[in-house]
Amino acid sequence: MKAKILLLPAYLQLLLVLTFSSFAQNLTVPQIMAEPSIAGMRPDAERLSPDGRKVVFTWSAEGKEPRNVYLWDGTGEPRIILRPADLLPAMRPPVPENKLGYGVIVRDEFSRQRENQIGNIDWSPDSKKLLFTQNGDLWMMDLAGDISPSGKETSIAAAWKDLTEKYTRLTDLTPLLIKAFKDSGIQDQKWPQSAADKRASLIAALEANANPPAHPRDILALASELDISVMGITRQRDAYPVLTSNQVFMGLVQEYLGVANRIKIARTAYINAIKPASPALRRLTKTQTPEVFARWLDNRRIAFLQAGNVFVIETDQFSLIQLTREANPAAFIGVQNSTPSKDGSLMAYVVSDSSRQRALVVPNYLDDFVQAQQARRGWSEQRLFVVKTDGSTERPFEAHLPRSEGAGYIRGLRWAADNSSLIVDRVDKDLKRRQLFYIHDIGSKGEQVILVTEETDPKWIAGLSRIVEPNPKNDGQIIFGSERDGYNHLYLATLGRQKPEPNPTAEIRGENPSDAGFINKITIEQLTKGSYEVDWAKWQANGETLFYSSTEDGTEIREFYAVWPGQQSPERVKVYTGDNKGMKSGAQIDDLNDGPEVLFTSSQWNKPAELFVGRFCVNCRGLTMPMQITHSTPEAFSKMTWIAPRFIDIPSKDGKVIKSKIYLPAEHNAAPSAAANQRSANQRANQTSVKKYPMVVFVHGAGYLQNTINGWNNYYREFMFNEMLAQKGYVVLDIDYRGSAGYGQAWRTDVYDFLGGSDMQDHVDAIDYAVKNYGVDPGKVGVYGGSYGGFMAEMLIFRAPDKVAAAAALRPVADWKNYYASSPIYTAERLGFPDKNPEAYKRSSPIAYADKLEKPLLILHGMQDDNVHVQDSVQLVEKLIRLGKTPYFEVMFYPAENHTFARPESWTDEYSRILTFFEKHLK
Repeated sequence: MKAKILLLPAYLQLLLVLTFSSFAQNLTVPQIMAEPSIAGMRPDAERLSPDGRKVVFTWSAEGKEPRNVYLWDGTGEPRIILRPADLLPAMRPPVPENKLGYGVIVRDEFSRQRENQIGNIDWSPDSKKLLFTQNGDLWMMDLAGDISPSGKETSIAAAWKDLTEKYTRLTDLTPLLIKAFKDSGIQDQKWPQSAADKRASLIAALEANANPPAHPRDILALASELDISVMGITRQRDAYPVLTSNQVFMGLVQEYLGVANRIKIARTAYINAIKPASPALRRLTKTQTPEVFARWLDNRRIAFLQAGNVFVIETDQFSLIQLTREANPAAFIGVQNSTPSKDGSLMAYVVSDSSRQRALVVPNYLDDFVQAQQARRGWSEQRLFVVKTDGSTERPFEAHLPRSEGAGYIRGLRWAADNSSLIVDRVDKDLKRRQLFYIHDIGSKGEQVILVTEETDPKWIAGLSRIVEPNPKNDGQIIFGSERDGYNHLYLATLGRQKPEPNPTAEIRGENPSDAGFINKITIEQLTKGSYEVDWAKWQANGETLFYSSTEDGTEIREFYAVWPGQQSPERVKVYTGDNKGMKSGAQIDDLNDGPEVLFTSSQWNKPAELFVGRFCVNCRGLTMPMQITHSTPEAFSKMTWIAPRFIDIPSKDGKVIKSKIYLPAEHNAAPSAAANQRSANQRANQTSVKKYPMVVFVHGAGYLQNTINGWNNYYREFMFNEMLAQKGYVVLDIDYRGSAGYGQAWRTDVYDFLGGSDMQDHVDAIDYAVKNYGVDPGKVGVYGGSYGGFMAEMLIFRAPDKVAAAAALRPVADWKNYYASSPIYTAERLGFPDKNPEAYKRSSPIAYADKLEKPLLILHGMQDDNVHVQDSVQLVEKLIRLGKTPYFEVMFYPAENHTFARPESWTDEYSRILTFFEKHLK
């Protein structure tokens, strides 16, 4: 059954149709950056219920903030269950009338629409209630509505019984219709054969499922398919008049029409029975200090942070317990990583002392009086604690791990299946060592601290190795990710168990007679292996099967796989999730079913991400085909003809392969070929009459990110901008340079000790390749990018002016010692510490090469950027002024914008300037 989210309003559909018809092949910057986006709004904050039967997400049919909350219950179309307007207005003072209010309105309609956003959505373990926050207050929605659980279950069971009786009548009628059809002597057996196959599948599904079933949609879909096939038989009477003279056949047709009508009525009754009549909404808090990071502990209790400490609220008795008392904002001591055990009985948390951190000041110049927000950044001292969530612990337990060495941090906490043993993932030795600890029976007299695995990387530990998945049924097994063989793969660690020893009195020693703990013997088995990366993994509820996603079928896509750990030779199987070769990501699977439901997003380069639900049931027949539950992309956008990017491999100077995308103008005729590559020097010299194209290189941000993918991501505006540039006659190149994600340890760490070294050389090599093979004019190459992309744009214009004619740097890092103050972990991973490795910082910072500027540079930066502070661009501008480089650079600052822009007007201004800049200097 095809399920769609509510369609766009009629006026908006008409507007989009008119808009697309006017620029089918002539995109403009305002159209690309508009809100609502011409590509539609993506569903967000999606959460699969623990039982796998429901999905909740946020979306707006108008494509503008604030978003509504939608629920898909497995049977029909997603529906709105909550609008921000349903809740009380924000507790904010009214804006006083300002008789001098002719300037910037700070809290305008754009800002107000974002004040009442609904977030922090979390399912209760029984999948019956939702927790969410709005304006810092906690709310709860009971999806059972006004019907008692027992009464609702009875109603559902009765409706399902009535529906299955109607389905059974259809299966009984089907062979009679098939026989009557065949008795009429008709040779065409397409519909009868289809009906027979569908009937067998439906009968098998009805027999295999409970009453009512845990997953009804498979049966509903099979029944619909059978109905279509039977209907096809009955309609053959229009093609074969002999059927109308067959009284038995015509009598069965009349009976079928009656059965079909009764099925329709029974199906509607069942769907109505499983839907809540009126979800009950309850506000749990109304406080001045916001509640954040809320989650369910069990079906009654909710844990949250307020003013830095952890609290637990009891929703039935309305009692409140304070679990932690260590947080002291005035002393810069906070509680982080609060992680409850699965049964909700224990809470682990990290106390961080950040008093030695420095303040990062971000001024806001828009109000009547300049305000300056502060964020503290730097290293902190950490201690690990565990507390009982019922409030019975007088003092928390402190876990005493071996002392860390050098700079590091605790990056993950996970509870083992016994709900009393904690797994700690820690990085230290200046971010070059990773240790995974197992603290058995934490806080008890029998507590054991076991080092599960330790590995070092001479450069820095990979982020992908954060994958840590305890077996949900075996507290002595852990899956973890590691790059120890060069690519991020999965490893199974099995702890050796200690056997209980009877003492002379025949009593079992130890605090827990049934569990004597573990011995320091760890067996580690590699489960996946090859020149590909694993980026997600999750155990099946029964603890026997592990599901994961990887680049095994190609670095530009993601597919799902299953592996059975613990076998002598673990078998791996690809899980079929449709024929779309693209990016499948964001996977969530349920916690209860042995054949778990999976929720994920799927996209391709020209198909924005949509939500899909399927079942990870490797051995089930036909049940892994996913169902698309959202259709959020405007139809006009889907019908638009795009210039498809070509996925190409570019050889680098040191013999490696640079995965890349290239966009070519529609009339482009200079694509490489074997013949072209073998032309003589004289032939190459006589190419003066061949058309040469200007080229723009787009540099993705983050450094460690992958953009050569067949998928949709946060760079969708840049994708459309690149499309527009190609329409205007530019070749556009987008490469996954050294340091990018998705290509293994060596590729991501080749930038170590010199940012702007091998990664910049990759861009130079790629430009040379495009000039040689795609008819690019070597004197008309531009480059643009944001964040790390802006840094690279500056490096190229300063250090490779013979390769680049113009550069636009958005929110760029100009001096890495500034970014060390903002994001010390990221920077220290790649460059070490400024006081210990000053030369690396100097050679990696564009400001050190400012005297080399002799080609046009456009600098654009948000003044409220708390990631790459505007300080970087201000300092670079001042140095360029002092160097007399005024003819070569332009600057634009955005007073209201952070690192990622929010307002469409700002996006439009920024990219209009970039386009004008390229048109001026590259055409």
